[in-house]
Amino acid sequence: MFKKIFVSIIVLILLSFSNEKFEQLKFEKQVAYEVFPQLMDSIHSDSRIEFQIPPPTENEQKPTDTIPLREIYKDLERQEKELYKDTVKLVTAIVDSTLIISKEDKLALINHFDLKEKSLNTLNIDSKYRIDINQLKADQKIRFIYRSELPEGYKIWKTDDEFYLNSVISFSRIQFDKTLSYGVMNFNYQIGRLSGGRFRIFIKKVDDKWLIDWIDLTAVS
Repeated sequence: MFKKIFVSIIVLILLSFSNEKFEQLKFEKQVAYEVFPQLMDSIHSDSRIEFQIPPPTENEQKPTDTIPLREIYKDLERQEKELYKDTVKLVTAIVDSTLIISKEDKLALINHFDLKEKSLNTLNIDSKYRIDINQLKADQKIRFIYRSELPEGYKIWKTDDEFYLNSVISFSRIQFDKTLSYGVMNFNYQIGRLSGGRFRIFIKKVDDKWLIDWIDLTAVS
């Protein structure tokens, strides 16, 4: 009899932990999909836009000191507006599953929000989950597909498909603090074969809404 009771208690404990893990994963997904449009607004760009630095004049010994940046920005804005009007969908391929957060990211969360060392949520986030592409919201100009639908390696950028591949992205699990008020995640953005960056995203809850607090560029390619 005692053995049966003991087994029942163990089962209840395991079920309780499993339910807690499931509920937090559900919560984490909701947060990820909520901040995703903000990420795309902040980082996404049209790869068709040409960034050109004008050549120096004969009297310019240090061209980087005399570049008319205002004119460059005007030209970029003009290109962006013109390209936005066309019917081309900027296809963004997203890696099918989330990335894993690192110890450095967890430490960065503590330092950025000035948290205590033992303030991090300890529920295991060392596993991936498949991203629901239907939950990804962004500008109507963008269309999402899974990365697995395209060729491997650099062949992805030489596709003759009937759409324009603009970028490849991925994002990680979110490390929260114990109060579920602050978080950190990674966001990778590749635009073309040899141009991209890795970003560390700090998020926080403000009036029951999740907002991006800061974006750090941690690596470029």
